[in-house]
Amino acid sequence: MPLTAAMVRLADVAELIRARSIADEVLRDLCEDYRLARETLTRLRRTKPRRPVEIDEYTELVADLEDEIVRRLLGEPTGR
Repeated sequence: MPLTAAMVRLADVAELIRARSIADEVLRDLCEDYRLARETLTRLRRTKPRRPVEIDEYTELVADLEDEIVRRLLGEPTGR
């Protein structure tokens, strides 16, 4: 489930993510993007040789997506 990665990382608001995602397609998409970015970051960190530029880019992307998810939950406009 795409929501799981966001719910694990943002455990304090996991139930809110689950409840809101039922009707909020943008939130579901953000959670799916977050899951994919986390998976890619994990893979990049395990890959040899290391690719620090890509690791930095995905680290920033993951943080940005976390912020967007929280803003969406708070009803603030996101970059979408």
